[in-house]
Amino acid sequence: MSPIQHTLPLSAALLLAACSDSAPLNVDAGPAPAPSSAKVRFIAIGDPGTGSANQFAVGAAMAQVCETRGCDFVVELGDNIYVSGVSGIYDEQFETKFEQPYAALDVPFFLVLGNHDNSRGPGEGSDNRRGDFQVDYHYRSDRTSDKWNMPARYYTFTAPLGSEAPLVEFWGLDSNPLAAIVPDPDPAWFWPTYGAAQLQWLQETSRASRARWKIAMSHHPYLSNGLHGNAGSADGTNPLVPGTISAQPWKEFVEAGICAEGFDLHLQGHDHDLEWIKPQPQCGDTHFIVSGAADSPRGFGDAERNEVFYQQDQVLGFFWFEIGHDALLGAVYQLDDNGQPQVAFEKTLVK
Repeated sequence: MSPIQHTLPLSAALLLAACSDSAPLNVDAGPAPAPSSAKVRFIAIGDPGTGSANQFAVGAAMAQVCETRGCDFVVELGDNIYVSGVSGIYDEQFETKFEQPYAALDVPFFLVLGNHDNSRGPGEGSDNRRGDFQVDYHYRSDRTSDKWNMPARYYTFTAPLGSEAPLVEFWGLDSNPLAAIVPDPDPAWFWPTYGAAQLQWLQETSRASRARWKIAMSHHPYLSNGLHGNAGSADGTNPLVPGTISAQPWKEFVEAGICAEGFDLHLQGHDHDLEWIKPQPQCGDTHFIVSGAADSPRGFGDAERNEVFYQQDQVLGFFWFEIGHDALLGAVYQLDDNGQPQVAFEKTLVK
């Protein structure tokens, strides 16, 4: 596997060191430059990790699409392990809810954390240190495969993988401390501490990026027509910690980071449906993709909440992308009654 690139300013590195026992984050870039004709192809999935027949079916469908259209890697948008994450790096759920369902896929996965990955109970998101086990699994030397890539709670990588001339850069973000249903009581995870450090890191690394395309990936959405809704009004409010359940801190983070820095795409999970949301005036030309239908699909919360190019609920599916120098092609795949992947929608963005 080609090495990952990720960078951290001192403030974020110190904070991550306090929040995780992971190995030092010193990874060298590969030597090969990317030619101007390079293409980057990947799949985006979210909310997959139950080990159910649905997850295995989606894994098989992804393998089919990778065989026919090509895949360099997969990005997984959180809730990697239901219902309450893992209890250590040797938790058998890494096998039953990741390694086994995706055994037919011989490509790297780049993952971010979701609320279920950071929970004491079923998905409340109040125990962020539990998510650190998933970071630590990245460094376990005797894994079944080396597919799992989560070198830190937030990190970057560039593609083509290992290239010194990146076409696209991805930012894996940690949204849970800023949008959890129940806030973590440890002040180390609060917006003025953890959130501010992560935002500074995002701004600094974005401005230093040499990539032509910039893509953010997180579990919690900024915009969504699904059950949880938009950041700032998601899931109601918590009178004990104003704005936590409503994801107001996450809204402010996205607007000051992803929107202000002119990202091309924001890949989102959390809502178990498929959406391609149109750019909004407050966020420039950023397109919002919800891909959370990799295991347990459900209905929309308000299908008219945001204008979309495409949306579908109550289906299993995922997004496939191909990025070149001047164009980004996105395709939505839905599984039919026989578990076969079918193209439901395609759209091209030109830069």
